[in-house]
Amino acid sequence: MNQKLNNKIEATDKSINSLLKDRKFTIDYFQREYRWQEKHIKILIEDLTTTFLKSYKKEHKRSEVAKYQSYYLGPVVFSVNPDTGKKSIIDGQQRITSITLLLIYLNHLQKKFDINNKVSISELIFSAKYGEKSFNMTDEMRIPCLESLFEKGEYITGDNDDETVKNMAERYEDIEQTFPEELTVS
Repeated sequence: MNQKLNNKIEATDKSINSLLKDRKFTIDYFQREYRWQEKHIKILIEDLTTTFLKSYKKEHKRSEVAKYQSYYLGPVVFSVNPDTGKKSIIDGQQRITSITLLLIYLNHLQKKFDINNKVSISELIFSAKYGEKSFNMTDEMRIPCLESLFEKGEYITGDNDDETVKNMAERYEDIEQTFPEELTVS
């Protein structure tokens, strides 16, 4: 019985870099709102910090970070439209949104470092084509918030903003307040 599988599921371990770098995916209208709360952001940052510090030694060269213990973020499920090739996120939207907010924060944090100590983070957040930047996580309602957070490090919510945008702005502030000072030095 040789049937072509249209809904084939493949599972592979991926790093955040390979999952997000220069990749585009949409968040479909049927996805629930972004509802992470402060406690979820705090747990994520504490877990990531603990995992990092288990391996970190001040004398390590930067290249040794690649050998550090990984952190399992959980499954992320995409669906690919066979006609357009566009990827939609089916599961993991809450985590990917939170990671994107953390990456935006880290991008701002490293602005105070000299050029030799910076890591290219922006291509995990957005990519540019023909000189136009577009965020890797696409949802029209999120764009003004993401642009403001990326450019200014803040977003002032308005009455017309939906639950997702308000939560994104609040969670970004939580990241700023929660991020450990010990990790902010170059």
